[in-house]
Formats: sequence, C-alpha cells, structure tokens
Amino acid sequence: METRIIIAGSGGQGVLFLGKLICYSGMFEGKEVTWFPSYGAEMRGGTANCTVIVSDEMIGSPVIRNPDILIAMNKASYERFSERLLGGGTLIYDSSLFTVEDKHENGINVKRVPAAEMSASFKNTKSANMVMLGAFVFVSRIFNINSALQAIDEITPDHRKKAAAVNKDLIMKGYKLLEDKKG
Repeated sequence: METRIIIAGSGGQGVLFLGKLICYSGMFEGKEVTWFPSYGAEMRGGTANCTVIVSDEMIGSPVIRNPDILIAMNKASYERFSERLLGGGTLIYDSSLFTVEDKHENGINVKRVPAAEMSASFKNTKSANMVMLGAFVFVSRIFNINSALQAIDEITPDHRKKAAAVNKDLIMKGYKLLEDKKG
C-alpha cells in the first residue's frame, strides 16, 4: 500500500503542519513516510503546498506527479492541482471557501468539508487544517484516528499545549462529519 497526497493552500492555513501530522501519524503505525514542503517567499498569504507519501514499503522518491488524494484548502490550490489527481482518487476540499462539482471526470471521489466554518465555530479560525486532518483520516483509512491525536501531542510545542486540546476536538469534528455521512 502506498498513498500519495498533495496538500495545498495559502501560507498561514497550516498546510505544512497538516502534512507533518499525517507523516507522524503514519510513523506511529510503523509506516514509511516522506514530507516534501514547498512555499512562496511571502509565507502568510503566499502559496504553500506539500507532498506526503505514506507506504508499507520503502519510498523511492518524495516527488509526486499524480496524487491519490488532494487536500485543497482554497480555490486557487484546487485549480492548480486538481487536474493531476489520479482517476478514482479523492478530493477533500474546504467547502466553506469555495465549491466544486460533485460529479467529476475519471471517477474522482469528492468530499466537501466546511473546515473554515467548523473551526470558526470553535472561535479558532486558524485551525481549519485540523478539521481537514480528521476528514482525511476517515476517508483515507491509512492509519487510526488515535495516531493523529497522538501526533498532535508529539509535535505541539510546550508553549502551545492549550491549543492542542482544541485541535484534537477539531480533528474529531472533521472525522465525525464524514463518519456521520457514511463516507
């Protein structure tokens, strides 16, 4: 099993952090992982994306041409990367910021997640990425939700530990959103 993921959005949306969390979650379950970040010089507000590969076997290259899963945090990122998504792949996108046709060519599985809206309901507008992580865990099934929660504890710095509890709640909200919809 090898799952290739592109996560894309604007700087400040936590795109790179989301990629790291996916890698750590996979590592906790003994999987091989790669994380390859890319961001503009502007950082906040500029473009940001990363590629992540999670595999049961050694990974030959961190470069991804055609991902199995695309997590799009904004419309510009969707437009940039959606054509590269493999037929039968999965698109997870923040439906509170833009909309995408439910019917896609090549059998693309579209998952709408109102991540920004859900994180705002927690009075935490900068944690839409955590909602997306929960949705990703449910959709991909490449690791257990407990591994994602453990990853938060592992890589959250001490001075941000209060935010970790809210982030865990948001991860569970994203997971349960799709679980309640039955995928």
